[in-house]
Amino acid sequence: MCERPLTDLLAWELACGGPFPDPESLTGDEHFMALAIRQGMGGVGLSSPNPPVGCVLVQDGSVIGQGVHTRAGDPHGEIMALRDAEIRDQDTRGATAYVTLEPCCHHGRTPPCTDALIRAGITRVVVGVKDPNPRVDGGGIAILRSHGVQVAESVLGLACSRFHAPFFKLIRTGLPWVVLKLALGADGSLGPEGQSTQVTSPEIQNLAHALRRATEALVVGRWTVEVDDPRLTDRWPRPTAPHRQALRVVLDSHGRLPGTRKVWLPVAGQPVLRALAEDCPPIRGVEDLQLPPGPGGVSLKHLLHELAARGVGRVLFEGGGILARQLLDEGLVDEFHRFVSDEPAHGKPVHLDTTRLATQRIRATFPGGTWDVLAVL
Repeated sequence: MCERPLTDLLAWELACGGPFPDPESLTGDEHFMALAIRQGMGGVGLSSPNPPVGCVLVQDGSVIGQGVHTRAGDPHGEIMALRDAEIRDQDTRGATAYVTLEPCCHHGRTPPCTDALIRAGITRVVVGVKDPNPRVDGGGIAILRSHGVQVAESVLGLACSRFHAPFFKLIRTGLPWVVLKLALGADGSLGPEGQSTQVTSPEIQNLAHALRRATEALVVGRWTVEVDDPRLTDRWPRPTAPHRQALRVVLDSHGRLPGTRKVWLPVAGQPVLRALAEDCPPIRGVEDLQLPPGPGGVSLKHLLHELAARGVGRVLFEGGGILARQLLDEGLVDEFHRFVSDEPAHGKPVHLDTTRLATQRIRATFPGGTWDVLAVL
């Protein structure tokens, strides 16, 4: 576990599954793979259920093209990099392609990337990590090699595995990657019960919106809406790829929230989803999702399956100690972002079991507190 000052770039890296290696501190293949990860970060929160593959094309030690996959059905990162090279009037024959994930070799909504790389005259492909999708699963590498293309594997493999972990989980389990965010005071509390308490600085509040920008669904509990009356919008100040508002989900198992709450208002033309455990009177403009009951209201695992069916690959849970404890106790959390202020919040301490999250990736420091990231990988 390392400590680093919290910057906008680091915040976006952490929101995308990092921290990731700094390209400027690396040389050779690792340098260009780190650049490919940076490219891929531009597709996080946009490409699901597809992975946000980043690609960099290199000729004689210079980048001649780069690209990222940003939406299912659109060209993949390799194709975007080849198009970028064409726009730059660069010759790709004899070039090396650095790809965060093994190139696809099957016909889906887009043609195989392996075919495009071979046609473009790419003679070497450096792969960060193999694609576990049964339709690929080493097949892309095999096709490239059968056409005389040199392939190097597992360059910055751990970093690429972390970067593509949400896609891997979706492929293997049918469930999205679950990110939990919790803000605590120095005394380990959320603040006095029933009161809205700001335990983080305005700067860290802005940076916390990076997590929202990187997700496809944002889930909160009823008490968060009762106490804070939020809109659950993304106010991340740093420009990234084209922005897509995350699907907002409110856990209101018995339909107790009134229709006057700000969260029910549409954002960017997208309604909010109300997760219920029983039939309740409708709220205008709100989509109701009936779920089986669970320990804390609705079944969170059933909710995750429903979100995956809607193409959500990464879901962010924000809320209080009850929701956080339920998620952790059920073993549903893959990544835990814990904001801790230097000042006490003057409430009851929250005790959470984080033993499943064996890896503490980083402690980011900022004026007024720290940002810890714990994860399964």
